[in-house]
Amino acid sequence: MADRFPLIANSSSNQIQEVSAGDRLDLTGTDLINVNTAGIVTATQGFSGNITGVAATFSGNMQVGGILTYEDVANIDSLGIVTARTGIKVLAGGATVAGIATFSDGADIEGFKIEDGQTAATPNGEFNFYLASGHFFRYTGTPGADYYPNFKHSASINLNDRMNANDVVTATLIVNSPAVTYHIANTIHIDGNATGENSYTIDTDWVGGSAPDAGNGSGYDIYSFTIIKTADKTFTILANTLAAA
Repeated sequence: MADRFPLIANSSSNQIQEVSAGDRLDLTGTDLINVNTAGIVTATQGFSGNITGVAATFSGNMQVGGILTYEDVANIDSLGIVTARTGIKVLAGGATVAGIATFSDGADIEGFKIEDGQTAATPNGEFNFYLASGHFFRYTGTPGADYYPNFKHSASINLNDRMNANDVVTATLIVNSPAVTYHIANTIHIDGNATGENSYTIDTDWVGGSAPDAGNGSGYDIYSFTIIKTADKTFTILANTLAAA
């Protein structure tokens, strides 16, 4: 059957006729019930009232002035900020955050948390301690010389750029110590700089008043560092060492 136009009563000619193509049908004050269309319904000035349907596809933008409620959404890709006023609940799969997560009222983490760690074979001089890869670094081989860490956020990001004034970060270093010959050197670096280099000021204070001058000689040398940023490129490091055999 060919497509047909709606029929109207033309009072001027006393006849029933089709609405001419291009004309408009004004149904103001009239309700249409159970309209079934096989094609596309176009509303150039929008819809008023509730819309109920099984599925909908929008090729452009959709603006919602009130509350949008929906369930069983497979994927949400947002270019801006997603705000949840009454909380976020992740029922399965976990949550992956690529950038920095900020919690204004603290974080309550239940369950068993695993901290990433770093390992290497032999300490010898300066080595990079990338805190983004873990706050625990363990050397399994025998030291070949005195050693000292260079603390950075990651290979391409400086720690100074990730910490604000008065921020604190901690780190632990464990070194295999079969002899007393080699130990940590009292020249800890941050972002590839010793104190006095590139406007960096690094004050390292050891518990007990002085840096170690020998290794444990049996077992492990364990070092802990509390790094405090007090101003731009200005850090205080509280360091401590323990011997474990």
